[in-house]
Amino acid sequence: MNVSYSEPQDYLPLIERSWTERNGIPHWLVGIVWLVIAFILFQAIATVVLVGLVMATEDFSLEMLMDIAFGNRIDLFLWANSSGQLVGLLLATWIVAHISTKGSVASFMRFNVHHHTLKVIGLTVLLMIAVQPLIVLFSWINQFYPFSESYLAYEEQALEMIKQMLTVDGIVFMALLHVGLVPSVCEEVLFRGYLQRLFEKSWGPAAAIIVTGLLFGFFHIRLTQLLPLALIGILLGWLVWRSNSIYPGMVAHLVNNGGTVVVSALYPAYVFDQYDSTELPEPWLLLVSIGSTAILIYMIHQLTRKE
Repeated sequence: MNVSYSEPQDYLPLIERSWTERNGIPHWLVGIVWLVIAFILFQAIATVVLVGLVMATEDFSLEMLMDIAFGNRIDLFLWANSSGQLVGLLLATWIVAHISTKGSVASFMRFNVHHHTLKVIGLTVLLMIAVQPLIVLFSWINQFYPFSESYLAYEEQALEMIKQMLTVDGIVFMALLHVGLVPSVCEEVLFRGYLQRLFEKSWGPAAAIIVTGLLFGFFHIRLTQLLPLALIGILLGWLVWRSNSIYPGMVAHLVNNGGTVVVSALYPAYVFDQYDSTELPEPWLLLVSIGSTAILIYMIHQLTRKE
């Protein structure tokens, strides 16, 4: 399989170029602007849907809205958040992507299946399990940045909301849908499907993967987890680029988020201790993680090499 990682455009006739190329707009600029717009759109839609759900189910008041969003009715918050992602991140990005390509948007975003795709997905599942201690290591390193007390208070509030989403009785399957499946599709379409492709056109694959991974970390507005989130984003970006398919990235995202939901339901104390932990993982566990991660990355590299 000859995997193509770049698409030279300079030689194309004007009529065969995308709208952005015909107008001389840098691909990286389109990506940055759209990320900001998509984030605002996502938040706005989620807020409108949440207000609508509250008004449809309860006597509306601002106080009740805050109580439902962060306390007694976390299910409404999950539905609103997923609505914002599906419309603001997935649907809107798919529509906007038409200005960046003259061909198929699905192909542009790497909705491709190759002879090696299923094998890569299988190795990807193992890879996301193997890399978890490294993610904890990056989280530990992240804690050395001197965050302000006011910002740490904000993150503590956000963490409490995450705990509620993952541990409320009877909400496991709902959390798998809203925390696992929906972000694994919507965020991958935005970041690896669209933004990374634009950055590749401007800067090449390596820079595109790193920049997209960092933006993925910032997007989640949890600076105390910026490094581990960026690590995950970079790993997902490499998987999508190397396999020339967005599906391994979606599966990896689902395994990471869905795994957290399942483990939180079974062992909540262990999971949330990791969020607050100031200790490194056991040295032997880190060595096993580094070794197995390296082996799996090499196997995926070999499986997807040019023939």
